[in-house]
Amino acid sequence: MNGKERQSLYSKTQIIEAVFTLLKDNHFDEITVNEILDLSQISRRTFYRYFANKEDILQVYLDGLLQSYYLLKDDILAQSSFEDMLMVTLNFFWDNREKLRLLISSQKFHLLIERYNQEAVPLYRSINAPWHVQPSHSQADLQDILHFITGGYFNIISHWLLEEPARPAAEIARNLSLLFSKIQQTFDLQP
Repeated sequence: MNGKERQSLYSKTQIIEAVFTLLKDNHFDEITVNEILDLSQISRRTFYRYFANKEDILQVYLDGLLQSYYLLKDDILAQSSFEDMLMVTLNFFWDNREKLRLLISSQKFHLLIERYNQEAVPLYRSINAPWHVQPSHSQADLQDILHFITGGYFNIISHWLLEEPARPAAEIARNLSLLFSKIQQTFDLQP
């Protein structure tokens, strides 16, 4: 990374961190660009070089978060049980809970779900997992499956991250694993 790239990363990071600092006491919609600039000590010109508006800040943060999430792919596939796979993803969200809680409190968590949904089908197709449905399924079929799973999972995550005190990730993983196991058992028993 050259000096210009380092400076760009530094400026973006300062701006993102300023937004999350301000979110501790303010709703996102109440925060002004001037407040972000004052706290980040970044010039208006630099701000607009990287962001069209303050909403772009959240998109850049979420893009980075999802890139980190996608890097879990090999770790997820290396797990020997569904419960262990869930633990990998739950631990990821737990490790990022401080900022995610602020997004939830500002009613901006849906942006993460929307951004994830945009990438879900290509990501799904890039993973050769034994439990995946056949690749011959259409884009619409996969979107139905992934939207169903994503909606429920992100709903659980958003409620869990706000719990005080929060239950252990292992309890959430165990409950979800039990649910899927019971569903499978129920329908396997029907004639």
